[in-house]
Amino acid sequence: MSTKQRRVTLALKWHYLDNLKVSDIQQRFEDEGIGSYAESTIRRYLNEEPAEEVLEQIEQEHANTRLQIAEREERLYQRAREAESKSLQDEPIIRVVPKTDTVSTDRETPMQWPAWEIVDPDDDDRPEWTEDRDVIIRFDEDRTTSVMPGETYPLRSVDGSPRYTKEFDGLERDQDDLEGQSMARREQSQHLQAKGDVLGVYKDKVELSGEGGGAIEVNVNRERYEPDE
Repeated sequence: MSTKQRRVTLALKWHYLDNLKVSDIQQRFEDEGIGSYAESTIRRYLNEEPAEEVLEQIEQEHANTRLQIAEREERLYQRAREAESKSLQDEPIIRVVPKTDTVSTDRETPMQWPAWEIVDPDDDDRPEWTEDRDVIIRFDEDRTTSVMPGETYPLRSVDGSPRYTKEFDGLERDQDDLEGQSMARREQSQHLQAKGDVLGVYKDKVELSGEGGGAIEVNVNRERYEPDE
């Protein structure tokens, strides 16, 4: 490679890969001790046909960019799918109920236990943290009840208050957000198409233009890419 061709190659690399302007290329030539050249000379360099080495590097840069775009479109597509799925997801219903035990069937007589009753949702004794679906009880210390062998009864804490647990009480289906689903599906389609564009639905060739808009012989058009059979 001649000395001039080396300068042309460097100028083209710095222009197309590092996005340097003519004045920046002029300064880099000087900083690296290559020489001092007029801006008109550098413009002529940029209007020359790039060497194969430069084209390969530019194509690789474009390929890396396409891959980054494809990965981003894939992330956006998955996010749109999640948005659609959430609009159809069933939510489990959990409620609080008294924790119970069962009187042993080995007993021959009923077990005496403090009487209890269910506390209504609008009762003042009902704790503030409860939901309407929760089953809340209270014990009546002045009365007892007989619990037969094999029957269940609510357990008490050390302080005498009822003990509670949580149980699954079915599924609650969210109302379908038809407009939201439509937008999510449309977004999925857009991201899939964008991903396809950068990964091969279209085959891009390197397209360069000379400094000042002058055309270079390596200009190519964007062609429809048909995969090999």
